[in-house]
Amino acid sequence: MAYSSFFAVLFLGLIFNYGCVSKDDSMKEETVNESVVVDEVPVSTPPVITPPPVVTTPPPVITPPPVVTPSANPQAGKVSLWKRSTSYDCAVFLPADYGSNPNKQYPLILSMHGLNGSVLNTAHTDVGGSKTGFIKQVWGTTLASKYPAIVIAPNWSPVGSSASGLWNHSQLRQLILEALKKYQVDPLRVVVTGLSAGSIATQELIKYSKDLLAGAMPGAYNSTLMTSNPCQMADLPVWVFGNSSDSYFQASGWTGIEPKVQACSNYTHEFTLNVYQSSCGHGCWDTHWAKPEVQQWLINQTR
Repeated sequence: MAYSSFFAVLFLGLIFNYGCVSKDDSMKEETVNESVVVDEVPVSTPPVITPPPVVTTPPPVITPPPVVTPSANPQAGKVSLWKRSTSYDCAVFLPADYGSNPNKQYPLILSMHGLNGSVLNTAHTDVGGSKTGFIKQVWGTTLASKYPAIVIAPNWSPVGSSASGLWNHSQLRQLILEALKKYQVDPLRVVVTGLSAGSIATQELIKYSKDLLAGAMPGAYNSTLMTSNPCQMADLPVWVFGNSSDSYFQASGWTGIEPKVQACSNYTHEFTLNVYQSSCGHGCWDTHWAKPEVQQWLINQTR
């Protein structure tokens, strides 16, 4: 019995001791585990900071003022003498930029004065005289600085004479052909205009030299030359002008021929007639040529 009790106590002691050791070891294990296992802290990636866009402001564009190219021709923008070796010395107006571009071509306006008119002095050493005809519009005027056409005004009277007479259309044709070679003329933009006897010459050029013309503007003379064949004016831009009280112009003749021109089979709807109701008599040409629409018409015509 005593032995049984002893073994029982010993057994219980072993169990107790084992339990204590196991518990202590477990605690040690937990302690070890706690010291080794560390919760992972997620490493955050720093945010990417995008720099603000660089705004580049371009410098302001400064437009320079237009450059006016000076002309290489000292006669540009002026009326000067053209001394020819044949008939009809001339006064010539060249545009302000003439000569600055050797490849540029200009319209040509042939301006013819009437009886007793002139554009040169008697000796033909300089321009002057009565300055009659369309060329007067660009002779020392504000229009001279901007009018883009060559204007040639032949002088009827020979050197040393103040005589007057009718123009020779063959010589005028030769003058045009010579001008095409001498000056920077657009051969498709040749227009003729004249007053009184110059109007007769204009009509003759319509009859005999229409192949050279882009347009014609006869003024202050009757329509006799055109009466027999009004259709020769039907396919060419023609602008006729005169005064109702002018006996040389004979307005009724032009108002009578106008519907005949319009009835031609070759009519291109480019015939214009201006009859002024004015007291200027055999005149009104300066008033007509001074109109901006007339000046523009003369340079707009193209063959």
